[in-house]
Amino acid sequence: MLFQRRSSLPPALTWVICIVGILLSAIIGWLSGGNAVLIAPLLIVGMTLLCFSLKFEQTVMVLLILRSAVDIFSAQQIPAIFAVSIDLLTLAYVAVSILTGQRVYTSRFLWLFAGWVAFQGLWVILLPLGGLGLGASHFSISLREWVRLFSWLMVYLLIMQLKDRLHPAQIVTALFCSTVLPLLAAALQMVLPASALPAFLAHRGNAFTDLENASRINGTLGHPNAFVTFLILFLALSYWQATSRKQQWPWYALMGVLTFFIVGTKALVGLVMLVVLIVMLIAPKLTLSKLLGSTVLIGLALIAFGSTEFGRERLSLFVDMPFFNADLDVSRAILLRQTSINSFYWRLEQWTFLLKAWQQHPWLGYGFDSPRYLTHFGSAAHNDYIRSLVEGGIVGFIAFITFIGAHAVRLFRIFVSQLSTVPQRNLAWTLLSVLIAMTVGMLTENIWSHTALFFYWLSLTAVVSFDWRSKSELHESFVE
Repeated sequence: MLFQRRSSLPPALTWVICIVGILLSAIIGWLSGGNAVLIAPLLIVGMTLLCFSLKFEQTVMVLLILRSAVDIFSAQQIPAIFAVSIDLLTLAYVAVSILTGQRVYTSRFLWLFAGWVAFQGLWVILLPLGGLGLGASHFSISLREWVRLFSWLMVYLLIMQLKDRLHPAQIVTALFCSTVLPLLAAALQMVLPASALPAFLAHRGNAFTDLENASRINGTLGHPNAFVTFLILFLALSYWQATSRKQQWPWYALMGVLTFFIVGTKALVGLVMLVVLIVMLIAPKLTLSKLLGSTVLIGLALIAFGSTEFGRERLSLFVDMPFFNADLDVSRAILLRQTSINSFYWRLEQWTFLLKAWQQHPWLGYGFDSPRYLTHFGSAAHNDYIRSLVEGGIVGFIAFITFIGAHAVRLFRIFVSQLSTVPQRNLAWTLLSVLIAMTVGMLTENIWSHTALFFYWLSLTAVVSFDWRSKSELHESFVE
């Protein structure tokens, strides 16, 4: 059995919660005057509350799986509603558990995470008080970004409550179901013209050329770059499954499929992250077979990426970068931006403007999501380190680096711990490898804004800290 049949709450209290939820939904529905637009979400909330009360483990896993499919409905604010619903469900569950004397699972890292999120609230408070570079008119945007960070904390706390309910290996395996809808949508985007697709699938993200707009895929993640980081994470998990299980070939086959779609995004950052990830994954136990296999995989990905005109243009960016071309400095690259489609030149100009703006408010910055309001481009920073510096100043930047570093230290400790099982240590190294790849990708992209990626990332970092020593039918298929 994938899920253990265990009631989350005492039966009497469960039915009380369900009846109250149904009555409240009925009353609010009556007050709405029968408006279907208002009633439909209420019915969904009521059903979710019922499932959450009766089948806690199953409902949590379904919510995890569905998160990868909601970004295509961003225009309807579904991702925001989804996140707030998770927050309320988690808080309600914890409150009821405390009131009924049930255990609420926490950890030292969870409290560190909570402290970091609370510290980020300082920038929300300082904004209307005039303590940051932007004024009170930016408050709602700043608050929305803080709620997004708070939702990450709630996801982590919610997954912690699955401890001793499901074996961690079962949770990781079940999460692969979240790739089905994104991959299906991406396949449709590759084989069908945009005119034949539903409106929410036809959008291909921001493009620099018509060729890019016509050929890039984003699955259900809204943008090719967000889709590629999602694929990178599950490619790493597929490798972990393949090297940990007795039956390996299905997972190697899945790795091939995911690599195919990574190339299909035509995201250069995806290729860079793929190379970094593969180097990190094979580093602990480097063998000739792993080295050859990794070289072949990287080579095939580069050949496939460069087989199209757009792919060749993207790869040529490396030659035209100031860091690799002695005849081209940053100032000249910025000037060339007017006559070139090289997106890196645009990034250099964006970063230059942002750093000049940061110098006016160096200590506390301008507040969350402020880079798009500080330059004439009206765009995000496309560099998460500069973004952090501009948004939070030196203080916020140190907090950002500390948070990322805390993740790395924790994963490395699990990897070297003698109390960890072999699959657990391997998963810790896999997640650490993904983290290193993300930190490299953050140099030129808005990885921090990829909410779905961190939704699954934080779920996995919670799972890796569970007790992996318990036995189960699924666990027996792993190689110790």
